[in-house]
Amino acid sequence: MKKFFSQSLQKQALVAMLVGVLPIVLLTLWYAQSIDQHQQETLTIYDKNQQLTLEYNYIKADIIDIEKALKNNQILKSNQLKESIAQKWQGTHQRIKLFQQELQNTNFVAKWQRLPKISLNSGAEFEKLVLALKQLDPLFQQTLDQRLAKKTDQFKSLQTEFIIGLIILLPLLVIISSFLIFRICRQLSQVETVLADVGKGQLDSPVQLTGSQELKQLGSRLDWLRRELKRIQQQKETFLRHVTHELKTPLASINEGSSLLNSGLLGDVSEKQKRILAIVEQSVAKLAQMIDDLLSYSAASHPDNLQQVAQLSQFEQEITQHLSDTIAQRDIALYWHISSNATVPYLPCKLILTQLVSNAIIHAKSTVNIYIRQNNNTIELNVSDDGQGINPEEAELLLQPFYQSESSQNSQGSGLGLAIVSECVNQLKGELKWQETESGASILITFPC
Repeated sequence: MKKFFSQSLQKQALVAMLVGVLPIVLLTLWYAQSIDQHQQETLTIYDKNQQLTLEYNYIKADIIDIEKALKNNQILKSNQLKESIAQKWQGTHQRIKLFQQELQNTNFVAKWQRLPKISLNSGAEFEKLVLALKQLDPLFQQTLDQRLAKKTDQFKSLQTEFIIGLIILLPLLVIISSFLIFRICRQLSQVETVLADVGKGQLDSPVQLTGSQELKQLGSRLDWLRRELKRIQQQKETFLRHVTHELKTPLASINEGSSLLNSGLLGDVSEKQKRILAIVEQSVAKLAQMIDDLLSYSAASHPDNLQQVAQLSQFEQEITQHLSDTIAQRDIALYWHISSNATVPYLPCKLILTQLVSNAIIHAKSTVNIYIRQNNNTIELNVSDDGQGINPEEAELLLQPFYQSESSQNSQGSGLGLAIVSECVNQLKGELKWQETESGASILITFPC
């Protein structure tokens, strides 16, 4: 059985069709042939009945003629007429034998044979025979009807056998088809699961698809794709770490130089020079923020982040202190609602809350609410604000690196915030949902604890 399901889907479908459909086709052909044969036999019996009816009428007519001839000869006393009557009776008697052979083993013939034998000397005996045959007329017609009724019963039996065959074979076909469809759907479900894992960036587990030959080939190709994606991801992380660390040193020099010039220790600075230095400091700050985001994005997908753990209550003070300047500039009220003190992976959760709260502060009008709770074996992180909200058409795009919505294009963000959140959620094997609210935006993160 296992060897059969390792064959190609085409062969499996062909065998299933032969096992399930071929018996029904053969049954249908047998039924059609039997119906045709039955119709031919019915027509033959109908024609035979017509001939037997004519023959029976001829025999009765001959007996009546012989009766009349015998009565006439009693008066005429003609030897020639007597010989003619004898020859006619001999022919009629032969026809009666042939007629009885056609209807042998019937009640009609049995009753006819029980009639007393007659001689050619008396017309009265033939008169009695005519009356006896008239009494047998209903039985004769009944005998003919029974011959047709027998074929009708055979036709009904044929129909019953065909229906019973269908009743047996159709469920068999349904079972075989359902089983094959179930096998194919289960194999396709493997592909869907693998594609979902690869799409989420879960590239550590080898891809192994079981089932048909095509599926195994697809599994080997997907595994090659997984290895290539993992290699590219590792190169990306190495590149990001290298570039960001290399940028930090000259950036720190630029920042110290501009601060030294602004301090006036190297001489007076004109107003125009101060404006230029202010632009330089803003650009340095933006570049430093982008470098920090790149480092966070690189760190978000690193598997070692799950090793260090912390309690949920620890994040309120750390994140509030980290974003204190932004909160003061925006004059936003931050409300934390923590109803669980479970232990969770430290860095992914901190990055998630930092990025979500930071985005909420930027887009909020006055308040940001952070809900942290445990629901059975699931941790829920929910951040909502009272800002202008998110365009549903852009919701999925916002999770891509460097994508910014129209409302955020003028801000100083790098476009990596929600991409970092998405990477951390994947690391936690969780789920990110955009929740519908009357105003503002609300993002719910759930992951197993």
